[in-house]
Amino acid sequence: MGEVQVVQTTLGDVEILFVPGVKPPVLFFPGGHCRAGSDCGWSLYTSLGYGVLAFSRPGYGRTDVGPLTAAEFLPAVAESARCLGIERATAAVGVSFGGMQAVATAVSLPHLAPRLVLHSCAPSTHPYPDSPLQARIAPVVFGPALSGLTWRAIARSVATDAGLRRMAGTLSDLPTGAWWDTFPAEDRQRARELFQGMASGSGFANDLRQARRARSSYRRRTQASVDCPTLITASRHDRGVAYAHAEDYRDTIPAARLVELSAPSHLFWLGGTRGEVTAAVRDFLTPS
Repeated sequence: MGEVQVVQTTLGDVEILFVPGVKPPVLFFPGGHCRAGSDCGWSLYTSLGYGVLAFSRPGYGRTDVGPLTAAEFLPAVAESARCLGIERATAAVGVSFGGMQAVATAVSLPHLAPRLVLHSCAPSTHPYPDSPLQARIAPVVFGPALSGLTWRAIARSVATDAGLRRMAGTLSDLPTGAWWDTFPAEDRQRARELFQGMASGSGFANDLRQARRARSSYRRRTQASVDCPTLITASRHDRGVAYAHAEDYRDTIPAARLVELSAPSHLFWLGGTRGEVTAAVRDFLTPS
């Protein structure tokens, strides 16, 4: 297993995790509240033999580059790869809010993103958050002023089995009793560690600024500029990100294929349906 480290770039410090593999690495961009060391799906790739170069995006972890947009952060992505001697990669992979960075990488750094994978990503050309209530609450409870208190409270809650179940349930539109007990004990612990390691920093506010309706036209132009093969995975049961975003990516990215998962929640890499997304990734990345 690799170690989290900080790479100095011309834009500032960038926190990364590099896990060597038998196959060329994927560039992995975690979602909101997550940093490079957070396994929000990159273990799918290491299990298939791929290396992983994961990034803490602007505002997260020890990445200190200011409130850069996904396009503005690209020089730091390229420099970080060069520092590790990575001249070519297998794909750019985005999860949730990390999709913005993965899409930008595919457009502007094709040698590092000959393929693109988007797992449960938003925003598409649709803005995010998906509901007016979320749009009002999220900037407050996960903003720089209050997010520390928010995540300390969540960390205390998920330390108990009941609290962990409640928190996981917020990410699904299915009754928690219909699926939570199908998660093996090790996956429940992975979910607990994920929630306890989350922090918004200034990163989530930066993500929200880029996800506004006012930038929808820009996002549409960027998505339409992706010219590499693209895999999109999503579940209709995901309460964290509406399925409409996946359909929008499919309709706006020229060479995109959408695979619908039966995953019961936003935590698509955990539980009994992990095999579905693993198979989709394997088929997509294996040369024909």
